[in-house]
Amino acid sequence: MSKSLVINRFSGKNHSITLPCDDTVAATFASAVLDGEFAVYSLATTSGASDVETSYKDMQIMVKNSTTAEKTYLNIKVKANKSEEDVFAVLIGMTINGVVVDEAFVISNRLITA
Repeated sequence: MSKSLVINRFSGKNHSITLPCDDTVAATFASAVLDGEFAVYSLATTSGASDVETSYKDMQIMVKNSTTAEKTYLNIKVKANKSEEDVFAVLIGMTINGVVVDEAFVISNRLITA
């Protein structure tokens, strides 16, 4: 089944909508009912061994730009064998929700086992 992600920007905020359709149908939907700017992304491929994990880390992270004082929050599921430092190494330098990340702080880090 096709999946599309619609990122809708209005009032200075990004909102995401996942739709169970291809990008053409998602774009038609977005142009008909959404206000503001939008972008449609289509799932091209999937990867990974399995969507059933026996354990993972549920992390809540605040990322920040120390120069501009902008910050945003992430709630992500991470492989159980990854450390906080591994996650930070990937995040530093990325732009997330308009914030160029140069600092990251863990708010919560829970190991979940199935």
